[in-house]
Amino acid sequence: MKNKRLVLLLLVGTMLFSLCAAAYAKTTEIVVWTFLNPADKSGRGKVLADLIARYKETYPDVNVIVESMQWDTIGAKFLAAHQTGTAPDVIFCLSSYFGEALKVGALEPLDTLFLSRWTDKQVADINDSRFQMGVTKGRHYQVFMFANVSGILYRTDIFKKFGIDPATLTTWDAITKAAQKMTYVNKDGMQVYGLGVGLSESSADSSVLIADTLCRYGSVVDSKGQPVWAESQYSKRALQLQVDMIKRYRIMPASAITSTSDEIYSDFAAGKYAMIFGGSTRFGTIQSQCVFDPADFSIMPYPAEDGYKYTAYVSGWNVGVWSGSKHKTEAGRFIEMMVSPEFDKKWVLEGSQIPLLSSTKDALKDYFSEPRKAFIPKTMVLLKNAVSDDTEHVTTGYRSDLNRAVQYVYADGYSVETALTKTAQEFLASTGQ
Repeated sequence: MKNKRLVLLLLVGTMLFSLCAAAYAKTTEIVVWTFLNPADKSGRGKVLADLIARYKETYPDVNVIVESMQWDTIGAKFLAAHQTGTAPDVIFCLSSYFGEALKVGALEPLDTLFLSRWTDKQVADINDSRFQMGVTKGRHYQVFMFANVSGILYRTDIFKKFGIDPATLTTWDAITKAAQKMTYVNKDGMQVYGLGVGLSESSADSSVLIADTLCRYGSVVDSKGQPVWAESQYSKRALQLQVDMIKRYRIMPASAITSTSDEIYSDFAAGKYAMIFGGSTRFGTIQSQCVFDPADFSIMPYPAEDGYKYTAYVSGWNVGVWSGSKHKTEAGRFIEMMVSPEFDKKWVLEGSQIPLLSSTKDALKDYFSEPRKAFIPKTMVLLKNAVSDDTEHVTTGYRSDLNRAVQYVYADGYSVETALTKTAQEFLASTGQ
């Protein structure tokens, strides 16, 4: 009798184990590489956590595994992982790497995953220049998240203190003179500089040379993929001015040459700059950390120098599905939910981002009218005349190259001509062109 009971228990246990194993086997995992951290308690990290929770609620048999990485290394790691067949299912690809990702076939057309079943109304809601980025033979390979419109962030209270009208700063000369006026020691004994730019090769973001190149030419390369700055008289002038801003005009500290963009943002929030080169995606963080009134800063375009095609440039994250993924359907659903009307509002309201959908702009008109959120409508205006990264050619690493040109002149004593020629050669070598 005891033996029969033991056999019965073993059979029941085996059945339960088999059922559990079968249930576990049905669980799919999709891996997401992003610079965001869902453990963050505020901003975009929190919205990502909400997105993962909603996705799990909707698709209980799918687990989303997020692997957070340094923002400026994800693109290179993704391209390397594509070659070895170890890339994630969903990738946040920095726009400067997007062209290369397309070239090597690393991304799956979203049309085959969900866009083909969208209504005309849904497509119209998202259809602007961001959505059209990288379209090849009518197919879309990305959704453009967190549009980072770069221009000049400035303290409105300091501008008022020195009687400076931002609308008059339409040339680099005017910006330099205004920055000289606003370089002073404040009432707390802090040295305030008129302009802040991070010139480190690490986390390279913007500079006079980068802004001038992109706004003037619309790309850092010509139609043959050759760097436009190599022999440009305008690039020579911009590079010399960037160095002079530190050495001659003293509107920037010497530490700028090794400062990262992240350090410049932190110092701006701490009150150390009147103006900085920066992007709109950092507004929320600045407002949460700044020592001044969060309503006392805004954004303006780069100077409209003679010959400029653009007065701002927009970068961002091209979010797509890896072409080698074994779970493309599930990955596509994750992206589709990310850009839904529900989550587009969350990215705006909780992450201080520019709306992706036209319907979100209409739905949040009252929110955009709040004084502390006035920067969002201003940024959307800048977006209309902003250049984006080239997707026809490989331009990976150009920001680090152009910052290195400044270092060659400032720290190593190179002539501007030699620095530009040398970095152009280094750019071509690193991009394989």
